[in-house]
Amino acid sequence: MRESAIDRLYQALATLMRRRPELSADVHPDFSLTGYTMLREVEAAPGTRATDLADLFGLDKSTVSRQLDELEAAGLIRREGERPGRRGQALALTSDGQRRLEVEAERARQHFSDRLAAWKNRDLTAFAEMVERFLDDLSK
Repeated sequence: MRESAIDRLYQALATLMRRRPELSADVHPDFSLTGYTMLREVEAAPGTRATDLADLFGLDKSTVSRQLDELEAAGLIRREGERPGRRGQALALTSDGQRRLEVEAERARQHFSDRLAAWKNRDLTAFAEMVERFLDDLSK
């Protein structure tokens, strides 16, 4: 029974990962998944550098640089210069970047609310708690 549940979980997560671009386009049509994810990380960890993002996401530094250049050109982030003892420029959201993230977060919440409207509150709460627990266990 446990092995069957693990296999079902594996299959569901594999499908979710495969459908990631489709989900991203539905939830965040104004951003690439990578761009949105980087903006969220800069918001969550002010002072993050491009090398930090490359390490965190397992991406090549040139890929991160290109994405950050696009976000900067769009006026969503700014580079604040290097900090003593650390190589690379610290990144920060601009006020427009913060506003756009808030708009996107609300759009995402509404998207999920619409898709999960038929779920009972207790099921939705249990699912959210289980995903949080799963992510916490992955980070150990």
